[in-house]
Amino acid sequence: MLGAHRRRRREVSSALDVLIPLVPTPWSAAAFIDRVAQNRGRPINLISYSLTSDDPTGYWLSYPDRDVIVVPDSAAGSRRDAIIAHELAHMMLGHLPMQAAGVDEPSALTANMSPDLVARFLPRHGYQPIIEKEAESLSTLLMAHIYARPTVETRTERGRISDGLR
Repeated sequence: MLGAHRRRRREVSSALDVLIPLVPTPWSAAAFIDRVAQNRGRPINLISYSLTSDDPTGYWLSYPDRDVIVVPDSAAGSRRDAIIAHELAHMMLGHLPMQAAGVDEPSALTANMSPDLVARFLPRHGYQPIIEKEAESLSTLLMAHIYARPTVETRTERGRISDGLR
């Protein structure tokens, strides 16, 4: 058990090492998604969709030619970024994409379905708890890194204050 825990921690750390150099300055979720897509060698599309409280907070669908991240259209700012980071974490950790219940090839099944119809097939609880914890650990570390970095404006403001104190 302890060995598996260490292995998962190493996987999270390795994935974070890959993701950090891909974080754009200034921060842009769209630019970050593009960079992760380039790193993975396949497009990632982001769809905002009207999700209800019965639906997952966000989810990742894998098609033969691309990946799709679905986020609630009501999510904005850091909440939206955190949902995107969580779904990207699943990808970077090599987790299997959300599976349509009872279907061996969900990508083929869901390729032409609307997100509303796909959501009905998705398991309500998503991944196993240990997999969710792993993705949440990576996304939390990633978001902490993103929001801890000084922005250009912050650095400029610090410089102005520092110059004023000299």
